[in-house]
Amino acid sequence: MLTALTVKTEEVRNWYERLFNKIRGNSITVDIKSARGVALRHITYINRNGSVNWFEIENEIGDSRDRILCDDSVLLPENMGFTRFENTVFKARLSCNLGLYVLSKLSGEAPGIKAALYDVNGDYSEFLKSFFHYAENRGEKSSRGFGELCVITDNREVYEKAAAEIMDESGAAVFISERRDNLSDCALIIAPERIEESLPVSGGAIVLTGFAPTVCIPGLVYFDYHFRMPNMFDRIKPESLSCEYFAGALFSKGRQYELGSIVPTKTPRSICDYLLRTAR
Repeated sequence: MLTALTVKTEEVRNWYERLFNKIRGNSITVDIKSARGVALRHITYINRNGSVNWFEIENEIGDSRDRILCDDSVLLPENMGFTRFENTVFKARLSCNLGLYVLSKLSGEAPGIKAALYDVNGDYSEFLKSFFHYAENRGEKSSRGFGELCVITDNREVYEKAAAEIMDESGAAVFISERRDNLSDCALIIAPERIEESLPVSGGAIVLTGFAPTVCIPGLVYFDYHFRMPNMFDRIKPESLSCEYFAGALFSKGRQYELGSIVPTKTPRSICDYLLRTAR
């Protein structure tokens, strides 16, 4: 069962409201809902007197204290073993899904565009075959591709294994390198993990990443994605949680793996149009 926590602080405008809230005290409610085999326990704590009683919340959270779903504005106590669920796997996957969608739409329309998969640790080699399917350098005598695809990684071994499979199937060679300067002429860069180093990216490049970079990256950087929550799950999603965050919990903790194919809805067309203009 997933456990979500919402802490609401009531705003008080005058003295008699403060007095009334002090008399009434805080309150806690627990609502259990389910959808498509996923059960959600939603704990709502109303803070009226300015102090949250975490021991009262602890009684309701139980053994879910190390994976609580809550907005990042909720300050969990450090000495009680409470840990917020961090949506990392799903966010990274969204950037890959968007990158794959963009590459598929550019196929046959922008043969001069060069794209790169920037994956320092080599955690996303499973996507290489799908990305490479739309590239001109995939070994087929066809003009359907979008251009060239390269891989920038410090884990050459895992990508060389994936590249060997592509070579066996199509005869195409994948360019793999540790050198970051190969990014300088890429119009599209897919970087699933958080970027933590300065990169020689063109100011006109599109960068699709799962997280806000810790350093300044040139170009147009996308990391905040939006989509509509699939039917049924929107009925149990707490209002305090974003669709991206809640879907990440359903994917990682609720075993709803079909959500891993979601493509963000607000930006794909504008990104494709931009890249097509730069390719002309």
